[in-house]
Amino acid sequence: MGQFAGYPIWLINLDSNPERYESAKKQLHKLGLEAERFSAIYGKNLSQAEVAACYDPALNQKKFRRPLSPGEIGCYLSHRTLWQRMVDENIAMAFILEDDIDLEPEFLTVLTKITQLKHWDMIKLADDRAGTGEQKKDLGDGYTLVNFAKVPNCTTGYALTLQGAKKLLSRPKFFRPVDVDLQFYPELNLTVYSMLPYRLWSASRFESEIDKMSGGTRKGGTSFWRNLKYRFQLKSIRSNHLSGDLSQVQFTPAQQDEV
Repeated sequence: MGQFAGYPIWLINLDSNPERYESAKKQLHKLGLEAERFSAIYGKNLSQAEVAACYDPALNQKKFRRPLSPGEIGCYLSHRTLWQRMVDENIAMAFILEDDIDLEPEFLTVLTKITQLKHWDMIKLADDRAGTGEQKKDLGDGYTLVNFAKVPNCTTGYALTLQGAKKLLSRPKFFRPVDVDLQFYPELNLTVYSMLPYRLWSASRFESEIDKMSGGTRKGGTSFWRNLKYRFQLKSIRSNHLSGDLSQVQFTPAQQDEV
């Protein structure tokens, strides 16, 4: 089992993408890390009953701008399965990575500092839009923990506590893509931070599996008014909330970091 400081590292990978797994595994090995591979759920293979058990189309119609694609449903269910494993096995914290990643050597420092933090739910390890956050908490060595008015998209990599997993599972069914759902953190009382600078990036050399499964687009099924309502909901959150209170996060660095 892949671990860092006693916490599991899980790597989400479709069976049909061994090249992605090998790329991520080699990069992790260079840093002295191993990850436990999780066989990702292929959305198109789900039965109607399996989709109905996890996906709520009525709430999707009400709270998102378009129906979810099979790829998005499979992606969400993959992450959700790992969250459930945390609860079932009482895992205090885990690092969850998708397979289309590029790692910098300093990624080890990020993992070390995360293990020295308390009182948080989720810390994103990557950002597809390079958001800088709203407020900062100094973690030393040039690293800061930030909160957001506009939580960045992507679930390329993140750390999650057991408390955070329970909050994410508090809905019986989902109705938005998993990365978009994180932007609606007040609904779940979820704290979402990022540690900057990022040392993990989404690898552009790999084509999005969700786009491939969706025929290259995920824009069908929307309307002007549905899209407008969704954007108003998101704007309301960004105008009235921050994704966490940094003063509540406790940072206790070791006397001498060993990375």
